[in-house]
Order: sequence, then structure tokens, then C-alpha cells
Amino acid sequence: MPPKNKAAVKNLDRMLFTTDFSAASENAAPYALMLARQNKARLYVMHVVDVANNLAGFYVPHMSYEILDKEMEEAAEGMMRKFCAKHFGGYKCEQIVTVGAPYKEIMNAIKGKNINMVVMAASGMGEVGRFFFGSTADRVLRHAPCPVLIIPPANR
Repeated sequence: MPPKNKAAVKNLDRMLFTTDFSAASENAAPYALMLARQNKARLYVMHVVDVANNLAGFYVPHMSYEILDKEMEEAAEGMMRKFCAKHFGGYKCEQIVTVGAPYKEIMNAIKGKNINMVVMAASGMGEVGRFFFGSTADRVLRHAPCPVLIIPPANR
């Protein structure tokens, strides 16, 4: 249903697409590209290296966490370049790779870049995982100051 007050509809000229490089993100990317093209929007593509989840209960001998964090961030930057080339081709997008808690970093980007629409894939996490860890998509949906489009997995 369209909003009753047309003046309340904002220009969708600054969009954020979040990716974890999963199949679900690959399925959601065409929607972000389509919306960005239709609205002639500046598109930000973001990946958050979630160090807390990646290193939970994990010990790497002879390597400091700072070095490991940096290597993970550099690897994510390479994956981001490939992901954007594959899914956004000639469309100009700004790539953001950061380290931290995904929900917090996404909310920081929304505020810091004045994002007025977020496109993201639904989590591939099952019900039990969502119960214990929460869903980043769910948290962004509930707290973002702008519309959030969540694309379900393709295999539904």
C-alpha cells in the first residue's frame, strides 16, 4: 500500500546493499542494482568482517589478532572487488569493507552516509541460530531510520 502522505516519501538516491558474499547475497544483488538504476541512486556496497563470530573459540598460534584481523579485512576487500565486478558491472558503486559487529557497522553506515534505503539478503541462519544470535537483517529492519528491503533466499 502506498504511503498516504506523498510528501513523506523520500528520494531514494543513496542506497546501501549489504553482503556476506553468500548465495543469498548473490540472489539479492540484482534487486539492489535494479532499484539503484531506477532511482539513479548512489549505491554503497558493504561487507562487515565479523571478527567476533569468526574467532569465537579459535586460537591461532604465532599470529596476533591484529595481524589476523588485517589479513581478513584485506581478503574481504578482494572478495568485494570481485563481487561488485560480477554483480554491479558498469554501475558505479562505493565499496565499504569494515571490521566489527555487522548490525552496529550497518547502522553507522546508514547514519554516516545518509542512506535512504537498505537492500539486504535474509539470513541463511535457521530458527535456532536466530534465537541464540539474532538476525542482522531483523535488527536492521527494526531500527533503521529508512526503508529496508529484505530479499528472501532463492530456494524458498
